[in-house]
Amino acid sequence: MMLNWEPRYCIYCVQNQVSACCKKSYPEDLKDMDSTKTTEPSAVTFQPGTTRSRFQTAPETEQGPIQIRKMEPQDIEFTGRIIVEAFHDKVEHAVGKSRMEDMTQLFTKILRRSTHLWHRYHVAMYEGKPAGAMVIKFHDDNAIEDFQCCETLSHVGCWGCCGILCMLFAFTDISIGAAECYVDTVGVDADYRGKGIGKALMERADSEARQRGCTSVFLWVKQSNRAVRLYERQGFVITHPFGTWFTGFATGCRDWYNMEKKL
Repeated sequence: MMLNWEPRYCIYCVQNQVSACCKKSYPEDLKDMDSTKTTEPSAVTFQPGTTRSRFQTAPETEQGPIQIRKMEPQDIEFTGRIIVEAFHDKVEHAVGKSRMEDMTQLFTKILRRSTHLWHRYHVAMYEGKPAGAMVIKFHDDNAIEDFQCCETLSHVGCWGCCGILCMLFAFTDISIGAAECYVDTVGVDADYRGKGIGKALMERADSEARQRGCTSVFLWVKQSNRAVRLYERQGFVITHPFGTWFTGFATGCRDWYNMEKKL
């Protein structure tokens, strides 16, 4: 799905070629641009001999009251809670309803010390307050969380620890191609739903993917999840259903879709 882009961009948007819809006034030095055309900014490219970070990211994205940026240390507790809430059904299946708060505390601890993974996390701010979070992965990003069994046992018990390990195993068997971006998680705080947070986060995933030269973005979603329709409106299509007995055992749901969007 091609996005419709505003013909007027601020000088920052044009110079950095970001996929943010800029509402600022038309700069004087861009008045010679053809304002009758609607074009999509091209992805940032890197010329031979230039320096490129392994985890190069797109600039912060602003859309009205929404700002998307990289996760920062002060976002850890919020992000930990949102990620667990986004996986609520699967986490509850793994550890039990009575252990959900313990699981939130555990994941927050793991996230706080797993600094080598922070580049995956993006936070949506709405009028200056955290409203949503997203996790994306790329082909060359194979690091895992700093998971410690003894710590997990102390929070969720032996059964919960086994459940978490099974769930993690079910979701680590994901093959990400060299030109692919995988959207691992998207979560929006209940107080901010219906404000376009999820859409803005998904557009940020597109921007990050283009920044790295990817040609597609994909994700996994339960077939019964209402978010399937949201993803379709964002340009994703169902490529194939999948699921095994182990997927059902580990997550509580056997029937899943692989959805993909071409960039």
